[in-house]
Amino acid sequence: MQISPKKRVIKALVGGKLDRAPVTSIAGCGGAVNVEMQKATGIFWPDAHKNPEKMARLAIAGYELGGIECVKVPFGNIVEAEALGCTARYPKENHLYPVVLDHPYTKPTDLKVPDKVLELGRIPVVLEAIRIVREKVGDFLPISSHVVGPFTLASELVGLEKFSIWSLKDPQSVQTLLDASTDVIIEFAKAQYRAGSDIVTLADMALAPIMVTPEILHQYIKPALQRIAADLGGIRILYIGGKIESMVPFLVECGYDGISVDETVNIARIKPIVGDVRILGNVSSKRTLTAGSPEEVEAEVKKAIDDGAHLIEPSCGIPPETPTINIKAMVEAVKKYGAREYNSRGG
Repeated sequence: MQISPKKRVIKALVGGKLDRAPVTSIAGCGGAVNVEMQKATGIFWPDAHKNPEKMARLAIAGYELGGIECVKVPFGNIVEAEALGCTARYPKENHLYPVVLDHPYTKPTDLKVPDKVLELGRIPVVLEAIRIVREKVGDFLPISSHVVGPFTLASELVGLEKFSIWSLKDPQSVQTLLDASTDVIIEFAKAQYRAGSDIVTLADMALAPIMVTPEILHQYIKPALQRIAADLGGIRILYIGGKIESMVPFLVECGYDGISVDETVNIARIKPIVGDVRILGNVSSKRTLTAGSPEEVEAEVKKAIDDGAHLIEPSCGIPPETPTINIKAMVEAVKKYGAREYNSRGG
């Protein structure tokens, strides 16, 4: 049985018989594009951040030149913050992501959800890029897009230090800010599905147990994550940054179809905890994909498959500095070992 990449990915996430595990870059914010692909296509950052046609064509190169079985947009994680008034810097170097330079909100009541949020900043660029990708790839490849999580967006808007202080001294301000951020996230995510995305990742990459108290995490952030999951009508993935094995029960309770885990997480150990939630991971993005050898990449892929990952992915997207040879090594290793593992599970 041989199926299209889109069918393979969708079945891996929602259930169904597979020929092998998919190899994707759905979670995280880095996507599946490296510097070598920019050179090969003649489409470079920062232009591809701002032009929907260039964004779409470059994103497709992740499959055409690397073999990654999805198309991922956008590149980077500040679209929402920029749309809501943060100043952004776009480095000229094509291995660096855009960054936020300021935090324009001094109190939570300053943030009002705009009436036409989908028309602000680069949000229209991302939505148009998704539409273009869908026209170009049809139903052969799955389209993955992402929104940032409520903690990450709130921290960009007011600054992480201020948000941390509020979490200790003024929980109501935290609630107000998270509510407004969540409204924006839901509206943007739903628009991504309408534009043609098959999968939307909620990437709360700034969220980690050390950043907030357990009370804030469970009383305010978890309900926000759960509200987003409940309001989205398509397949949704949850990703947070850092060493998260202790956070797995929390992630599972948030109501997403899959969770992304990094290389520090023992997939075999968390399998009994996650139930029907799919596990995406967990080849090291920085240590192995970027700086390792193809043989080291193959070894990590084999371990992730043996441990029971449902989709083989880099732990935090594909860094721009990643050699294409290592991306291809990851793809070939999944083809080599993935079918055996899936057959042993009976599909």
